[in-house]
Amino acid sequence: MRRINLLLFGCCLIPSTLMAQELKSNYIQWGFESQQFPGKLQSWSKSNPKINDDDNFFISRVKPKQRFRYEGTQVRTDLTDTNDKKLLAWLPWNVPSKNALPDGVFDSEVFSMWPYVTHWGDWNCGLGRIPAALLDAAHKNGVPVSSVAGIPYGGLSGAWSSALEQLASTDVQKAAAYMNYFGYDGLGYNSEYSEYFGAGRVTRKLRDFHVNLNKAIRPTNPIYENIWYDGTNDKGRISFDHGLNETNKSIFGAKDQEAANLFFNYNWNSSTLLQNTVEMAEEIERNPLDIYAGINMQGGEPRTGSRWTLLKNYPISIGLWGAHSQNMFFESRGEKGSDPETQQRTYMLRTERWFSSGSRNPVNSLQINNSLNYNADNTDFAGMSAMMTARSSMSWDLTQEPLITYFNLGNGKFFNYGGVRKNDRPWANVGVQDYLPTWRWWFASKLLGRTAADVPATGLDAEFVWDDAYMGGSTVRVHGSTSKEYLHLFKTKYALKTGDVITFRYKVKGGKADASLVFATEDNVNAEKAYPVLASTDEADEDKWVEKTITVGGDLNGKTLALVALKMENAADLNLYLGEFSIVRGSFDAPAQPIDVKTTLLHAAKNGVDAKIIFNMPNTKGQGEPCYNTDVKTSLFKLWAKQEGKDPILMGVTTSWAGMFYSVPVDLKGQGKVKFGVSAVSLDMKKESAIAWGEDHEIFNSYEYSDEIKADKSVIKPNEAFTIAYVDPRHEAGNWKIEHNGATVASSNNANEIKVENGLSQTGFYDLVLTGAVNENGARVNKEVRYANYIQITSDAVGAVPHINKLTANNSESSIEVVANSEVTMKYEGKKADGSGSRGIKTLEKPVGVKVSELGFNSTSKNNMAWSLAFWVKFNGFTGGTQIVDMRDPGTGWPQNNWGTMWTTYDPNTGVYEVTLREKNAGGAKEYKQRWKVDFVPGAWTHFVLAMEGNGTTTKPMVYINGKAAKAHNWEYDGHKGDGINPDGFANNAWWDNNVLGISLGRAGAAAINGTVDDVKFFNKALTAAEAAHTMMSTDANEAGLKAYWDFESDADASHYFASKVGTAKLAHGELKAGEGEGVTTLVPDVPTYDAGSAFVSGTFQVKTTAEWTAKKATIVSQDGTDMAGTAKLKYAKAGDYEVTLTLKNAHGSDTRTFQVIKVKADPTGINGTEAADMKVYAIDRDVLFDVETPGNYLVQVFSTNGQMVASKAVSVNGAESVRLHLGAQGVYVVNVKKDGKTLRTVKFICK
Repeated sequence: MRRINLLLFGCCLIPSTLMAQELKSNYIQWGFESQQFPGKLQSWSKSNPKINDDDNFFISRVKPKQRFRYEGTQVRTDLTDTNDKKLLAWLPWNVPSKNALPDGVFDSEVFSMWPYVTHWGDWNCGLGRIPAALLDAAHKNGVPVSSVAGIPYGGLSGAWSSALEQLASTDVQKAAAYMNYFGYDGLGYNSEYSEYFGAGRVTRKLRDFHVNLNKAIRPTNPIYENIWYDGTNDKGRISFDHGLNETNKSIFGAKDQEAANLFFNYNWNSSTLLQNTVEMAEEIERNPLDIYAGINMQGGEPRTGSRWTLLKNYPISIGLWGAHSQNMFFESRGEKGSDPETQQRTYMLRTERWFSSGSRNPVNSLQINNSLNYNADNTDFAGMSAMMTARSSMSWDLTQEPLITYFNLGNGKFFNYGGVRKNDRPWANVGVQDYLPTWRWWFASKLLGRTAADVPATGLDAEFVWDDAYMGGSTVRVHGSTSKEYLHLFKTKYALKTGDVITFRYKVKGGKADASLVFATEDNVNAEKAYPVLASTDEADEDKWVEKTITVGGDLNGKTLALVALKMENAADLNLYLGEFSIVRGSFDAPAQPIDVKTTLLHAAKNGVDAKIIFNMPNTKGQGEPCYNTDVKTSLFKLWAKQEGKDPILMGVTTSWAGMFYSVPVDLKGQGKVKFGVSAVSLDMKKESAIAWGEDHEIFNSYEYSDEIKADKSVIKPNEAFTIAYVDPRHEAGNWKIEHNGATVASSNNANEIKVENGLSQTGFYDLVLTGAVNENGARVNKEVRYANYIQITSDAVGAVPHINKLTANNSESSIEVVANSEVTMKYEGKKADGSGSRGIKTLEKPVGVKVSELGFNSTSKNNMAWSLAFWVKFNGFTGGTQIVDMRDPGTGWPQNNWGTMWTTYDPNTGVYEVTLREKNAGGAKEYKQRWKVDFVPGAWTHFVLAMEGNGTTTKPMVYINGKAAKAHNWEYDGHKGDGINPDGFANNAWWDNNVLGISLGRAGAAAINGTVDDVKFFNKALTAAEAAHTMMSTDANEAGLKAYWDFESDADASHYFASKVGTAKLAHGELKAGEGEGVTTLVPDVPTYDAGSAFVSGTFQVKTTAEWTAKKATIVSQDGTDMAGTAKLKYAKAGDYEVTLTLKNAHGSDTRTFQVIKVKADPTGINGTEAADMKVYAIDRDVLFDVETPGNYLVQVFSTNGQMVASKAVSVNGAESVRLHLGAQGVYVVNVKKDGKTLRTVKFICK
């Protein structure tokens, strides 16, 4: 029997307790800075191509694919090679410290809209060094990638002048060889400098270098492209916004003298400028589509006038910029919440709406407007698809390389291979991203339907999901109902031949449909060739990947495949997951075993170990020549880890000849050695080399202890037993004390936990005092740490977290056997959990705010008046920095709509709460920062007071937690800093009359609160510690200075505002709706979600426990239950082994337990029923055992969940006999037993 307790109670002390282990600065060395590249290049040679030991993380192993044009599968057939815009994404990737290097953080950037990008300029990637993972993903899609010289604005510094001159003096053959060897596709320049000395000599020399470099490299890399920001002309002077003219045309280059394609600054939006540019380009015999009209996504530029409505009329391409460290799609992806999967989904919506269209279907021809919005609800944006076609690279010789895609984005919360879960560690590696649907998502009621009329008003939808995968950690989900609809998947150009094997793999999670793979060929692209793959009569099985294969015959032989689509008919509540699409010609050899394996153990901690592996592949390439994976018969590499005495674990895959391991699970009480290995997988993914292992590493020689502690209950009742313990099983013992009002009420010395067997009798707050080893300045030191108010004892009357004491099936707590269609009675016993108390509202990571104008603030007193905001808050958890209280006008301009009058942020990694007051100046303004050490315990109620001690001229903040002054940490202001409280105030001149005083406002880089708030009060005075302690427990509306009070006991009005019990101010829960301009939003009230409020405030909110039963493939006949007890009656129609999961939950939390296992036998009255009843199939560790009593000829076959047979045994039985099959790997398997050719039983089990 398995049990899960949802425990939110606990205090996190170090970053690893809040997030996955991740890429650190010492893991992979870049080798040089941007300005150092010319020197490195000049000393580089093909005979000695090494920069440093980590080169393989920066060498592309995927040769750039070539894109093709074919009008027959375009959405917009009016776009030709003369007006089909290109798009330069001159954008940062991910975050600067990581870029596209493999990481252990699931919520990393995995851009996927490659069909609408023709060049990616990695803005936060220094000149001459690019992560291989980004290169490999882009190269698969035919997209070049360049690095950027981040030259500062203004006069060209001596250092940069020397660097650029050194680069321009480099032998172009050497430079071309370097770029080819590493797989780099261009050089980019943030050229907004002036050569005040030299009259442009360096710039012109660099221009000539670009001309010659293009000539040297394009024969081997035709997608190579240099990019020049059109801020510096050929005279070496800053010159913006003049279009292509006499002073910059040589920087651009005439025909056969191409140097660098231009990225226009943001004031290009003049018809005269654009027309003159087109004419000048034609005059020098260049394609004006090689010029990019710049869009500043951060600053919303061009700020005035027409943008898209003007640009669409000219054959000039699109250039996106913004901003310096993160692109705007990724930076503010937290707009819908801070949960990692929510952020990934938001990022996906932002990019899909921006590139394919606001509807995410390019066929829905939305009117082109001048919006520069990029938020997740950007539904009325025409998208880049309105001005450019979706490009495809899916055209190559299938004898050299098959087409295989598993619809994997390149990140995940787990890692699957072959449909089997291999580990549950988060990861990100965009280099292993698969080929993804070309147009994203082209749905239509007819094949190649190109108009909005062809799109059903209500029909199917598609999205990426991260809860299942055939390979990797994500896949495509198609869902909905329709009578007939096509999803156009891939634009291709493959010459098919008889014998080619096309494989389509899927999983039906629910619903039904008749589905066919549809192919269209260039000889008659409008004629569909349909091959059924799913029937509406097929039973949905959420655990089974179904494989369908089509062997190319005469109808497709010799034809050029132009389109792959999925046709769905009679779909009803369909929930279809895609697992694979492939075209394989013949067979492919197994690759050689990797060589020169070098491994490094980087980090060891409670969550696992981090490591890296670097290797080579045997090959015949010359020194310094590029060697691609196809040259060594390899599609990708598997990354393995093995602890001494344990089986190998598949941790992931990579296309690079180097890989990263994060949070490799190890037995912390097991053997102390671990090793890492790599194997190469064939091009058709069917063969594999032997694993090449690195050396053994000692796990615990440099183990980093986690000092995190956690309680076993989130809500504790009087006299109820509870335990608080170190989370790290290797942690040193400590001395534990629980204090109440200064008196010790429980203790435990030299222990890893404190157990309070008889509980604590009094309700209220208790301190935990722990003396033991902690991490401090890189060393383990003995220290006393006080967790103020860590333990809360709440009355029985307000309810408790439910608890399942017992769960049975047919009165048994262990496995049972039943006959199909017989009734199974599930029962549970719980504990008292229902109650009633105060009512609060859930924040749902959205703001709770009030206009300051309604609170007595005005443009005279501004924020320098005295005031206090007090409220109860319960945090469900933290994903990073979280905003608590802010004051700003979200509708004013950037960046003040993000900063405002004040903002406050809690960092759960350090336990520091910071209040920032900022002058109004847009740039270079002084900031006043005051910090406190605070332990916000997730799952526990905290009373919070922010008091502003204003005197009309200056102000300074004070914080009270649970009625006590918070521990002042340190402060900073105007170049000064100190410990404790800043003795001086701050003259805060930052004021907007439309300011909102908000709880959980959130902003760029900081999450809103995931939790519940209750009893919000506003005072026109700065509360003292005594007053903070009083108001914490008070419901008196007549407290001194109280000007507004919202207790949420009365419902919000029709406009969703809560009336104050004092005064007229109105408060609302709402959403920040995006407006025009960077960061511009409006607080729009929405319907509040009520929740149990503070356990220390009275009220009438009812806490009621509900029971939720999850029983796959069972019919729940009836169910009922309370917090104390309940039942459910189930029936299973088919034989098999099943689990049943019960969750009891209420407003305080939940408890989950799973019953294992209900063995359902075939009905003995049916065919072979007697034989089925006389046999058993079960697993012990990695052995499958089959016990039989009835004589006969039996065949036992074991399959993986993807349908591959992994073991088989035939046996002739004369009497009682036992058959054993051994399996080599852990995972989920299906056993099929046949007697005399007829199936007796099919059993699914987990092999551990």
